[in-house]
Amino acid sequence: MLPSATTAQWILGMILVLSSLGVIMVRKPVHACLSFLLTLLSLATLYLQLSAEFIAVIQILVYAGAILVIFMFVIILFQDAHQKIEEEEPKSSKVLLSLAGIAFILSFGLLARQLMGLVSMNEKLPADYGTVQAIGKSLYIDFFFPFEAIVMVFLVAIVGALYIGKKSDAIQIEED
Repeated sequence: MLPSATTAQWILGMILVLSSLGVIMVRKPVHACLSFLLTLLSLATLYLQLSAEFIAVIQILVYAGAILVIFMFVIILFQDAHQKIEEEEPKSSKVLLSLAGIAFILSFGLLARQLMGLVSMNEKLPADYGTVQAIGKSLYIDFFFPFEAIVMVFLVAIVGALYIGKKSDAIQIEED
């Protein structure tokens, strides 16, 4: 039995799917970025409907705010490269494109088959579900080690990126 969804959830789902398709279908990168913004905002609205207020706010602040600004900066920075790429003729194989399309459609069929087995949750959520306090307790008490391990992975990635960037600058200075 399929879980029941409200009309608002169906409308938000359609907006989410269409704006996600807009990200990959439009030709101009700025329009794709705006479509991505609509995708993130509709996803945040779905989080609000699922009583996950903290995740919705973080979705808007982190992704729609910070990450989208970085995307726009990169788009503006590499605008000339985008224009040169548009001049080139695509060299994709029609057979491989067809196989990718078929795999994409089959993956949706598999997802639909998996979703058919879901049942609706009838129990009431705890009073502190989705609050900052509950998420903080979960991160710092229940999942402290995995949280700290991810922090270490990010730290190693930052140090590695700085090392590679510094090494590239030193090589470029030697060439000049």
